[in-house]
Amino acid sequence: MKIAPVLPTRSQAEEFPWSSAAARQRLVHGFDSRNASSRSFNLIRSKLVALQRERGWRSLGIVSATPNVGKSFVAANVAAAMSRDPRFQTYLVDLDLRRGTIKDIFGFEADQTIVDYLDDTESSEMLRGFAPSGEDLIIIPSVAGEVHSGELLAGGRASALFLAMQNSDERKYFICDLPPAFANDDASIIMESLDGYLIVAQDGRTTQREVEAAVDMLGHERLAGIVLNKYRGGLVSEGYGIEDRYAQYYSSPEAEPED
Repeated sequence: MKIAPVLPTRSQAEEFPWSSAAARQRLVHGFDSRNASSRSFNLIRSKLVALQRERGWRSLGIVSATPNVGKSFVAANVAAAMSRDPRFQTYLVDLDLRRGTIKDIFGFEADQTIVDYLDDTESSEMLRGFAPSGEDLIIIPSVAGEVHSGELLAGGRASALFLAMQNSDERKYFICDLPPAFANDDASIIMESLDGYLIVAQDGRTTQREVEAAVDMLGHERLAGIVLNKYRGGLVSEGYGIEDRYAQYYSSPEAEPED
C-alpha cells in the first residue's frame, strides 16, 4: 500500500532570505502588483483563476517546445503572482528533473529536493518545501543532474505524489515547471496527472510548427493558452515580459533566466 506523501504547509516550509531588492535582481516580478513588469503575469493569473472556477483546474504545467525560451522564468513569475491571491495556497513544483533551475532563479540552496524524494523509497513522506521570506509561496525544488527522470516520474512515489495533489483541499494550487516537450517523454508522462498546461514560446525563436507539434503531443483539450516571451511590442517595457496574443489562435475554444 502506498502512503500518500504529505504536502508541506507554509509554516512547515523552510524560509530563505527574500526582499524587494532580491526580486528585482532576480527578475521575479510577480510578487509586486505595483511593478509594471508584473502586469502580464497578473493577466495570466486571472485566466488561471477563471479556469479553476469553470473547470476545477488546480494543477498546471508550464512547458515549452524546446529549451532556453524562458519557461522557468515564466513559471516562477506566474507562481509568484498566483501566491498573492489569498484564496489559494500556491505551490511551485520543479519537475524538470534533469535541468531544474527554480531554486537558482530564487537563489537558495536545498539539501533535499524532489529528486531525492522520488528516488528514495525510505525517505520521509513529508516533501521538503522552501518559502521566500515574507511571501506565501511554497517551492518544491529540483536540482540539475543526470537522473533516470522517466523512470522516476512513472514510479510509485511520483504516482502517489500526483494523487496527493489531486486529492488535496481545493485551496491548494500547483504550478509545475515541466521539461521541454521534445527533450524526452517526461512532459507527456507528467501531463497524464495534471489538469492543464501553458506553452511558453519565444518571439523570433520558437516556430509555429514547434508549438503545434507540442500541442498535438500534450493534447488540445487541456491547453490553457500560449504565451509569447520577449515580445518587444508587448506589455512590459524592458522586453522581459510575455504577451498572450497567440493564445486565441492556438488554444481550444474554451536578459531573464533561461529554462
